[in-house]
Amino acid sequence: MIQRYRVLGRSVAEGDELQPVLREAYERKSPVHCECRKGTDLPVYISHRQNRYVLARWPGSGARHATACDHYEAPDYLTGMGQVRGSAVLDDEATGETNLKLGFPLSRGAARLAPAALTNDKPTVKSSGQKLSMRGLLHVLWDRAELTHWHPKMAGKRTWFVVRRALLEAAASCRAKQEALPHVLFVPESFRQEEKEEIRARRRAALARVYASQGDMMVVVGEIKEIVPAHGAERIVLRHVGDMPFVMDQDMARRFHKRFAGELALWQAQDGPNGKCGHLVLAGSFARRREGTFDLIEVALMPVTPEWLPYETSDERYLVAKAVAEKRRFVKGLRVNLDSDTPIASLVLKDTGEVASAIHIHDRDNEVAEPLEALLAGQGVAHLLWKEGEPLPARVSRPPRRSWDAQQAA
Repeated sequence: MIQRYRVLGRSVAEGDELQPVLREAYERKSPVHCECRKGTDLPVYISHRQNRYVLARWPGSGARHATACDHYEAPDYLTGMGQVRGSAVLDDEATGETNLKLGFPLSRGAARLAPAALTNDKPTVKSSGQKLSMRGLLHVLWDRAELTHWHPKMAGKRTWFVVRRALLEAAASCRAKQEALPHVLFVPESFRQEEKEEIRARRRAALARVYASQGDMMVVVGEIKEIVPAHGAERIVLRHVGDMPFVMDQDMARRFHKRFAGELALWQAQDGPNGKCGHLVLAGSFARRREGTFDLIEVALMPVTPEWLPYETSDERYLVAKAVAEKRRFVKGLRVNLDSDTPIASLVLKDTGEVASAIHIHDRDNEVAEPLEALLAGQGVAHLLWKEGEPLPARVSRPPRRSWDAQQAA
């Protein structure tokens, strides 16, 4: 399917010709509409990011797009986004900006300069959906960056450079604590030996907030390289910033390993003959001490596959790997603030025809609980209970590109 848009009174296909048209539409504040469904009004908005113009779906409209469309998104009720949209995630349709309500601080007073307890999700935050936990923020950013989306053409192309760029673009239109999110978000730049001094200078500029004040905090999102002993303490080392470790004393390290035992076990189980065959993503608020070390305050961990697709269990990792190996097109569901007892769809397959297919992991040896029954009754997608060893719903071949475009133009 070739993406086509109605802009400045004409239909324009995605490609090199689209950029100058989008520039003119952006300057004139002219509306743009996606043409994936004939006769359906599907506005998209233009944002200017890193010297290019990017089209994004209006918040909450993803499920109205055709399943083959790049802007398609699974219905919110299938994932944790349904709980937080409109409360912790507030979209301004007039500007395209999103205000994020955070359930953790980004500053601390003199009385609280000692490291706080390492936590993931506070029960009050997790249950209400009124504010985002640290995991909730990480999931929302991953979702907005469309790092939950997979297409066979992405194979071998999703590097940390691509992940970082997508996260920064996703954060560009967000605000939190009355500040632009990019001002408080640090995503390490890919390290290159030949540019190490320039990269260090850019990193210092990006960390200006915590260098200026011990009371101010930022949020880091990065990949854990290793967790190593350090003179009676432990250090968390992130890739690309090996000279910027986050130090944990013995008590903090004990609580960290207890809290994240499941995520760490999944990460360790990723070992293959050539080393790790996946990644462990960390999101955490942090502050800088006078000595120059960095303290983590609130933390979330998220295991991801080699393709940077998140998963929660070994069964879900198998499901994602199966879908990737079979060259399926899908969207990965994220829990955001929901607790582990609340069911969500693990995957939504986009290649099963006019109706997408939501995949729910269930062993079928037990009865379907009432919360899952309610989820399975949801409209807009087909539902499938799945367990390891079973096939996925059959892929429906799309019509040739010219044929599809002719149908839409008819």
